[in-house]
Amino acid sequence: MPSDKRKERSDIIDTSMDVHDYAFSAVNEFDLCVTSLPVTPSKPPVPKKGKPVSPDEAIISTLSSLINTRSDALEGMISPNSLKIEGLKKTIDFVCAEVQDLKKNVKDVDSRLKDQERLMSTWETRISDLERYSRRWNLRLFGVPETFKDDIRSEVIRICSKTYPEAKNKYPDVVDTVHRLWRRDDNTKPCAIIMQFTSQVIHNALWKAANKSQFFKDTTCASRRI
Repeated sequence: MPSDKRKERSDIIDTSMDVHDYAFSAVNEFDLCVTSLPVTPSKPPVPKKGKPVSPDEAIISTLSSLINTRSDALEGMISPNSLKIEGLKKTIDFVCAEVQDLKKNVKDVDSRLKDQERLMSTWETRISDLERYSRRWNLRLFGVPETFKDDIRSEVIRICSKTYPEAKNKYPDVVDTVHRLWRRDDNTKPCAIIMQFTSQVIHNALWKAANKSQFFKDTTCASRRI
């Protein structure tokens, strides 16, 4: 009996050993199969091909964005001032209307001023003619001494009577005005005397006689037309 049991155990052991050997061989073959397979690298996913963006389009896009931003900012700045701008426009229109009125007034004044200038020119010409005409009635007398209380008119009548005695009795009526001129410098000579006559005939006769008068040659007096 004991020998039979040992035999059974040995059979069992042998059988188990046979099983283990097969199992090991199968496992080894599986390991070899696993380890012998090559490692295949994984490829990255292919990106989708889109339309390429050119540099010009990028610049245009950036500029458009900046322009839009600035436009919005300017619109925000201008909008609050719209009422002020409208008020300024009304003020400018009013000022322009006033300027137009002033231009019209200035034009009228300019026209009147030109008329006045023409009148002034005419008056100046007439005054010059009158002065020249009045000077024809005058004579200038030099060298008459100055005294403290001199009666210039009486002295002039005396000199005229000595120069042209033919009109001796007419001189008090013919000699109209007599006056001395002012002194223009520090000259010590007596100031000249202006004589105005009311008769052109006696004025001319006295002037001609004075040019040849012995009285003027003997004295320091001299006569001259103005």
